[in-house]
Amino acid sequence: MIQQSPYALAVDAGTSSLKAVVYAADGTVIGTATQRYTYRADQPGWAEADPRQWWTAFETATAELRAAGLALDQLRAVAFTGQMHTAVLLDSDNQPLEPTILWLDRRAAAETAELVAALKLPPYQLNSTYTLPKLVWLHRHRPETVRRIRTILWPKDYLRFQLTGDLCTDTTEPGGAALLNWGTTTWAVERLQWAGLSPSVLPTIRKSADVVGHPRRAVAERLGLAPDAAVIAGVGDVAALISGAPPKPGRVISSLGSSSMVFAALAEGQAPHDAAERLYTYPLLEPYRLFGGVSSTTGAALVWAFDALGRRATGEAFAEAVTQASTLEPGAGGLCFIPYLAGERSPFWSDDLRAGFYGLQLSHDWRHMLRAVLESIAFSLRHLLDIYAELNVPVTELALAGGGTKTPGLCQVIADVCQKDVAIYTEDETVTRVLYALCRAGVDRADFDASLLATFPPPDTVPCNPQLGQAYGLAYEKYRRFVDFAVQEAASRAR
Repeated sequence: MIQQSPYALAVDAGTSSLKAVVYAADGTVIGTATQRYTYRADQPGWAEADPRQWWTAFETATAELRAAGLALDQLRAVAFTGQMHTAVLLDSDNQPLEPTILWLDRRAAAETAELVAALKLPPYQLNSTYTLPKLVWLHRHRPETVRRIRTILWPKDYLRFQLTGDLCTDTTEPGGAALLNWGTTTWAVERLQWAGLSPSVLPTIRKSADVVGHPRRAVAERLGLAPDAAVIAGVGDVAALISGAPPKPGRVISSLGSSSMVFAALAEGQAPHDAAERLYTYPLLEPYRLFGGVSSTTGAALVWAFDALGRRATGEAFAEAVTQASTLEPGAGGLCFIPYLAGERSPFWSDDLRAGFYGLQLSHDWRHMLRAVLESIAFSLRHLLDIYAELNVPVTELALAGGGTKTPGLCQVIADVCQKDVAIYTEDETVTRVLYALCRAGVDRADFDASLLATFPPPDTVPCNPQLGQAYGLAYEKYRRFVDFAVQEAASRAR
């Protein structure tokens, strides 16, 4: 079979790995390469990285793709996405300043609380994962670093700058930095005073499909890229909200990773309002308006449980241990787990919530504990679906995507807990399909929605078992009671 010609190189710079995906013009994936890297955690709650590692990973990934026979010198377009909230601070020579504080770093909890009280922003526009509190922390604890800042970028912007020399960003990054006026979609420059910074450090905001330049000739030659390839502004990894399944009113898409994003596209004229701000409308991924929220530790809780319990008990691999746990009866023998190992975002927006098991007995072993954690992921999703129903947002279909769909038994547990058939449109490739559609829109003026839709295969279906509805319903009621207890206990500690 004749291999299709490369059309777009779509690059996702994640927290611990970079993935480069080559698309043909029709949206078919014809090549992938993944490079892993590490980050530092020198103190509890801290997480720092070296942006130069990301660029090295990109160079290595392009070499791997060329070695696989892909003619990258024929590319029409290049686009980047990546972890959000992580600010890359450049000095007057456009070199990264240390530290590059990652999104999962929690050192700025006090600064976050001060900003929330002062700015009166809703929690989805400002929390401890966002950029602004970390800039304030730097201003207070590393003022010499702040004085040297000349430009602020985010990971995907830094990689694009290295490729093209263009300093810009897209709307999603300011939105994930607590530096965007959501009403005007312009920089909220007045907030920089908290960090002792001038508005001059902020790059130009471009539309995600804008062509911002071409690879610098020397870089193109070194990496084997087409020098006339159009480089697109790109989008933050919030693109996962629309890349797990075709966006459609009534279809809730849950992207299962270390954390989980749960969103549905709204119909025209539909404007739900959650006075408690548990769920929210996200307007920054045009042409869609999305409604939902984010769970902090779903897949991460399962990995934690395996590392702490399953691996030590059995010495087996993750998949085998979870498979054993999945064979137990629903309800985990009466054991319940609350998955707030790193606090929780939706629906509570609290860093103070804590995780825990309840109902342990002498008859329980590591399998029951792992099973309880598995079920807690489904219960936390059902909790959000209950809020959709409360707010009169119809949910006619539940779609799952992301690495969690490969976890043995998880999709079936979710289907049975939520009592909804589950559709799986994709497992491996999610966020970069949005980049492909942006390339088509920016370079060829193609319809973005149609281009995105073309990348999805027909879904697989995991049917729910109605006979398990009652058993899981009772277990879910217990879960909600212990969630209420966890919330009350966190509130009492705060007092």
